[in-house]
Amino acid sequence: MMFSRPWFARTAAAGTCLALLLTACELGDTEQTDQQDDDTVTEEDEADTAENPIPEPEYEDDDTVRLPIGLVSPAGHSEAAPIGEDGQLEGNQAPGAAPGTGAPQMRPHQTEIARSATFGCEDTISVVRTVPMVTEEPATSALEFLFADDSYEHGDPAFINALAVSSNLAVDNTELNGDTVTVELTGQPTVRSGCESWQLLKQIETTARLATGASRAEITVDGVSLAELLGLATEDTPLEIYEIEPEVD
Repeated sequence: MMFSRPWFARTAAAGTCLALLLTACELGDTEQTDQQDDDTVTEEDEADTAENPIPEPEYEDDDTVRLPIGLVSPAGHSEAAPIGEDGQLEGNQAPGAAPGTGAPQMRPHQTEIARSATFGCEDTISVVRTVPMVTEEPATSALEFLFADDSYEHGDPAFINALAVSSNLAVDNTELNGDTVTVELTGQPTVRSGCESWQLLKQIETTARLATGASRAEITVDGVSLAELLGLATEDTPLEIYEIEPEVD
């Protein structure tokens, strides 16, 4: 599945098969060996892949979709608004304040639908949804939504958009292959600290994963790994994401 540079339109989407002729005796041995190999691969994949609990965005009858995007959670957010065993937010400081004063199309809906595990400087990513938009390239559009947002903070307590500082980053291409989404960027990321480097990387990774339903993301800038460009250690296991259940009246 290819998502190239954004072009707002309508939706779209798309196996191969291979047969081998073997003797009955050979087939039995081969099937047993193949089964063992398959089991081994599956166990390794499960160990290295974090499940993405949020499916791909669903389109409405008018072809609009609210895309999931990742914002850096407020400081102390996991303590002030922890996720309970039932998947619902607890505490009286759970974000949900009215959006800021930016242009309406740049205001994220500040109802948290998921949150990541901690990373970097004990930060987490909070997942919210954009205003409805029309696009057939959700990953590209979700990232460009964040790149176009020049507001560093949203709401009170404030979600942070670390990408607002990198005004010259642009999406060149996104591609989903199996459970991995590859994002190719151009430009130069701007960060002011090691903590902000982690925030920028995980915002992009999480947003791309959520917009495509992928379990992992690979990000490059002009052909160079973004993690390498930022001087960050490469991680084998993707960031865990936890879905937040809506409150039941």
